[in-house]
Amino acid sequence: MTIQPTTDTVATANADTAAAGSRGEERGATVIQFCRARFTPDDMDAFAAVAEPKIRDGHWVGVLRESGRDHDRLLVLLPEVDRPVFRFERDAKGRYSLSFHDRSGWYGIGAGDSAADCLSIWRPRRPRAF
Repeated sequence: MTIQPTTDTVATANADTAAAGSRGEERGATVIQFCRARFTPDDMDAFAAVAEPKIRDGHWVGVLRESGRDHDRLLVLLPEVDRPVFRFERDAKGRYSLSFHDRSGWYGIGAGDSAADCLSIWRPRRPRAF
């Protein structure tokens, strides 16, 4: 699954680091803390497990990624709709939320302590036995 970025804050940070190195500034042994507002590889795997069949079956046409200082978002595009309809987000406190956009705004439809919990609304359900 390919997710297209809508903003690229990482490239800007890498360019700043490269510029500092080219000016001859010394780089000490610094540990950079992982930003809590970023999706982890496990988060991306949980989302891909939901998204891949939906894209393959034509229910979704694509996913965009939007990253900022206080959030990381995956925006879901549907066929014949000119704007994202679903938004999966991790905020600066590490919380997950899932929202739906109708023509009047974003509405929360899911939340959780993990990506899998938040995305559980999209998990396939077993058919009822009658």
